[in-house]
Amino acid sequence: MKNCYKEPTPILNWPPNCDYIMFIDENNINNSVNNIKNKLLNNKDINADEQFFTITGCIFSAKDYKYAKELMEKVKLKYFNNKKVCFHSYEIRNKHGVFKLNDEDYNNFIVDLDSAIKNSKYVIISISINIPNYILHTSYTMDIYDIAFDFLLERFIYFMGKNNRGAIMLEARGKKEDKKLLQHISNLINISGTTYISTQELNNKIEGIYFNPKFNVKNHKSFIGLEFADLSSYPIHKYVKYKKRDKAFETLEKKLNYYPEYKNKGIKIYP
Repeated sequence: MKNCYKEPTPILNWPPNCDYIMFIDENNINNSVNNIKNKLLNNKDINADEQFFTITGCIFSAKDYKYAKELMEKVKLKYFNNKKVCFHSYEIRNKHGVFKLNDEDYNNFIVDLDSAIKNSKYVIISISINIPNYILHTSYTMDIYDIAFDFLLERFIYFMGKNNRGAIMLEARGKKEDKKLLQHISNLINISGTTYISTQELNNKIEGIYFNPKFNVKNHKSFIGLEFADLSSYPIHKYVKYKKRDKAFETLEKKLNYYPEYKNKGIKIYP
């Protein structure tokens, strides 16, 4: 068994013999299940902001990743004079830190950032768990992250087809959380398989599982794929919550797997 299945492992470069990498980010994981369980028990209202958990995978080929990286670095150089800035959706939306620009610069930055995203070639698959429905209408035997990841992994395998191999990169969240998730993924790939995909097929198609920070302090290097996943996941999470297509979602919509027929494919809501 590879080391990357034993301990959460980062990578700095594109793995050899790897056609695609799927970069993953998530929205609304902090204590949402326990909060909703308590509200259900006490007959309290559950608002849209806490109802859904979403994970989003952005799939790049090596060639397309290189071009997307160049586009994003041009934006960083234009507005922040260096490449050491890490694009994070929450900080950008709330104008925190280096993103506290004057109105004109901020608006121009958003236009250029949207353009870089729009002109980058990648495919999006996103899974949202309707947490109250999951608790009330299923056996509720799996962690919401685990079940969402299973759906995402299956769709990544289908996307790659017969003769391609891919790696998966997740954002490192913490040693305990990463190790727990890795144990689940390692079990899927090396022991149990998923409901629809065998262990043998998963081993043949998955090059490895990696956990990277969005920004590597030692190397002063951001991982563009994780930034794309972060910038892509929030607009989709927002769309799932409110069923409204805002400008940010429209920028991403054509990248959704099986666009325009992306229901249950590019975007899946469970149950």
